Amino acid sequence: MGFATKKTKRWEFGQLKWTFLSILFFVPPIHPLVMMSQASKSKVRSWYALAWVLLAIQLGLFYSFYYFAGAMSSGMLATIVGYISSYIVGNGLLLGQSKDYLQRIELSEVRQLTWVNNIAHQRRLELAQAEVETPQSFVTKLMFFQKSILNRTLQAHTAKIIRMFHLLEQRDIMEAEKFLVRHGTVVNVLREYYDLEQTKLNNAITLESKNKLESVLVQASSAIEQDVTNLIKYRLLDVSAESDVYIQTLKNKKLLND
Repeated sequence: MGFATKKTKRWEFGQLKWTFLSILFFVPPIHPLVMMSQASKSKVRSWYALAWVLLAIQLGLFYSFYYFAGAMSSGMLATIVGYISSYIVGNGLLLGQSKDYLQRIELSEVRQLTWVNNIAHQRRLELAQAEVETPQSFVTKLMFFQKSILNRTLQAHTAKIIRMFHLLEQRDIMEAEKFLVRHGTVVNVLREYYDLEQTKLNNAITLESKNKLESVLVQASSAIEQDVTNLIKYRLLDVSAESDVYIQTLKNKKLLND
């Protein structure tokens, strides 16, 4: 498991290779382009806007180098200081957003991302909203709790629920939305368990509550698997019936031999 995701550390380093290259490349500075690329992949508007600001600063510094070239004036000294500061700040921002970037990329492997204005605001919104879940907010919450909860049994069952939901969403988005209504309570169960873990209390009351919540989630995981299996079964039956009608129609039109 990596430091920010459920992926391997090798996967995380692979995703951050351009961040490390940006740190190595003092000249030429590539941090604005790296940030722009990461913003595009993770679909975060604030990072994209910041990347353009950093790029504009770099272009201004390049012009300043050209303007003051040939003499070590106060203007050239200020340009050098600005260049070094820009390098430090730009790469510091890349490192600072690396955890959120990795988590967004991990999420993109489960479902298609939509653009968000700001990572922190989006996360607070999704974890605090009491309104009807959207597929993206549902999966985001499950992945957050899967990563944050220490109980390996709950981690495994949460991963299973994410996989079942993704399978259903790929087949029928309307059924996936109905799934959220039927099984949205799973998020509340995980939230309660996470909150109990955060208390760091190990008395009889908290242990009993944890065991009860774990039992609920294990049963929910089995019920969800059966729910998805039934939906796929009914869909296959519908397709089979439709296929039989289609074949019979072809035979009636004498396009197929009996």
